[in-house]
Amino acid sequence: MTKSECFRLLGLPATASESEIRKQYKKMALRLHPDVNPDPRAHEAFIKLSKAVEILLNPDYKEEKTDKRESRRAGNESEEERLERMRVAKMRYEQQRMRQAQDNAVYFRSLTSGMRWSIYKYIMRISLVLSLAMTVELFLPRHYENDVLLGSTKSLNNGIIKGNITRIKLEKNGSYYIQNTPSAWASTYPEVIIESSWFLHTPIKMITTDDFTRYRSVFDFHIWSVRYPLILLLLLPLYPYLRRRKTLTFVFLYHLSFWGVGIITGYLLLTHGRLIHLLSLGFL
Repeated sequence: MTKSECFRLLGLPATASESEIRKQYKKMALRLHPDVNPDPRAHEAFIKLSKAVEILLNPDYKEEKTDKRESRRAGNESEEERLERMRVAKMRYEQQRMRQAQDNAVYFRSLTSGMRWSIYKYIMRISLVLSLAMTVELFLPRHYENDVLLGSTKSLNNGIIKGNITRIKLEKNGSYYIQNTPSAWASTYPEVIIESSWFLHTPIKMITTDDFTRYRSVFDFHIWSVRYPLILLLLLPLYPYLRRRKTLTFVFLYHLSFWGVGIITGYLLLTHGRLIHLLSLGFL
């Protein structure tokens, strides 16, 4: 069997790397292994597959000698020789599977030990505290702060929770998107009241007034408008922490928590003074 025939049998280009060869072998062996597929043709295909991988991964392989040996065997191989080849092929498969299991174990240990695991535990604990704080403050009193409306620009875009939003600029709190309340901008006074959550001081509503009516406009494109999905997302790192299993689900959720939730947690804590608000339990 030539190397080109081996690559063709594996369905790989001649430039495939060793890791690609091993990965493709494992994928095909799971379908052709005698313990999985009792079809005699699958047994023969498995033997050829194992031989092809041996040839491609053997740097000392000589094509001419191997081709002559294969041609001698093709016509007069005995049953004992065929069984021996099958035994060797099974042994190679088991070795490959053990090697893969060892690699998986090493990778799993790299995720769940050392500095990386310590950082993950910090992310998990901080995100859990944030999720708990955002849940509890749904039922706590609100903060009310006086501010001044400097200007507003109507947007043609829809918000997350409202169908018509306006971009406003406040003297103390900066720029936000807010629900466009009909008649709330024409005759109201520039002095406004900002209603915010207890722990994180997240803006919830802006209260404006004229001589007769008070208007409450909801903030949009902000943390409060996505509070429920955010609370659930911040709980995500807890699942891989409690269920450490050598599975693809664990690896996926681990990386999603480490990078995705980790970045979100860092943004929440390090912007708009939320770290100070949280450490002071909302009093500052």
